[in-house]
Amino acid sequence: MSLMARPLRIEYPGAWYHVMNRGANRNRIFSKDEDYDLFMQVIQEACRLFNVYISAYCLMSTHYHIVVNTSEGNLSRFMRHLNGIYTQRYNRKYKRDGTLFRGRYKAILIQAEVYLSQVVKYVHQNPLKAKIVNNLDNYKWSSHPLYLKGETVNEWIDINNMLAYFSNRKREAIKTYKEFMDTSIDDDVLRFYSKKFQSTILGNDNFFEMIKRKFIKNDKESNLEIKEKRMIFGEGKVKIINKKVCEVFNIEESMLCQTRRGEQNIPRLFAISLSRELSGLSFPEIAKRYKIISYKTVSSSNFRLKEKMKKNTKLKKQYAKIKKLCSQGET
Repeated sequence: MSLMARPLRIEYPGAWYHVMNRGANRNRIFSKDEDYDLFMQVIQEACRLFNVYISAYCLMSTHYHIVVNTSEGNLSRFMRHLNGIYTQRYNRKYKRDGTLFRGRYKAILIQAEVYLSQVVKYVHQNPLKAKIVNNLDNYKWSSHPLYLKGETVNEWIDINNMLAYFSNRKREAIKTYKEFMDTSIDDDVLRFYSKKFQSTILGNDNFFEMIKRKFIKNDKESNLEIKEKRMIFGEGKVKIINKKVCEVFNIEESMLCQTRRGEQNIPRLFAISLSRELSGLSFPEIAKRYKIISYKTVSSSNFRLKEKMKKNTKLKKQYAKIKKLCSQGET
């Protein structure tokens, strides 16, 4: 199996994704208005062909965002058609050849009942973020105007599922949606999208563990990239470690990323050492998660803790207790 980095693809019926892709070398993928129309035509074809629904979209000159629901767990086939056919038709139109997109699309699996509304807001607010418009109502190439109307002529664009989140009455739902779009994006979601090394799953701990159990841990013949698997396992284990350490010491998780000159943060040392033992992540990966400047500090922190535990039996027993809790926390 190749160790080239490839995005993790988890597919199952009813899954929701935030999918995005951009032009190679950040070049335009939409040069004229008719190109946007062409892309929408290809999306329509792909949705009907693969029984897929779009809950939100935003097309920019150099990239696109779509929120996708796959009834049949076939995102890869849908996206192969969408990117491939659009590239063919774009190249034919402009008498060019070669790749149009920078590579494989990026897909983030969404825990819809918790994060779908925030992802739709994130997608729709892209023109504001890019300072293309001052008012989202004026941006033509997104599904935001459809939500304001409360209707669409295309059955493959599903706005009703999202509007029902706000109210069962259409007029009230549209009003609440508009108010919702005028507010800021949730801090947790903003942090998720601002990370340099972004996860392929947006969900809470229970969702994360369910996905790991059903689609990764028991996947005996998986063709998923080994590094991606290790990262998924590692991130899940670090979450468990942080939770258990915070429960035992009765502290906020933010304390695990804090250092003070001349003082030793024992919960932080516990979390770093347990992550080193149990997560399978590399030192640089662990360092990032605890805001450590040099990955070499991971090793020195572990050494300092072991030296302290040699002299302090109570500390050693406490560490062993938390380690056992973390091992039980894995499903």
